[in-house]
Amino acid sequence: MVEQATAVHHYEVEVNRKKFVEDHRERTGLQLKEDAIAAGIPIKPSYVLDEETHEGLLRINDDTKVEIRSGLKFLAHPGGSDS
Repeated sequence: MVEQATAVHHYEVEVNRKKFVEDHRERTGLQLKEDAIAAGIPIKPSYVLDEETHEGLLRINDDTKVEIRSGLKFLAHPGGSDS
């Protein structure tokens, strides 16, 4: 059985002001953190992930699906009791 590839494009995104290339069109918050770690960004999977938007920060939970596009910016941090 041939597995269908899910990587379609290359998207340049930022986590903590460090750019990396994301190869998937859709990722969960946890997958984004794991991909950033694999790209050498010094964060932990347990960190809270927030997307930087024009309206402010938007919390991205580990199971939240994000449609990836170039230019997305995220902040990953230890968080608090609401993580």
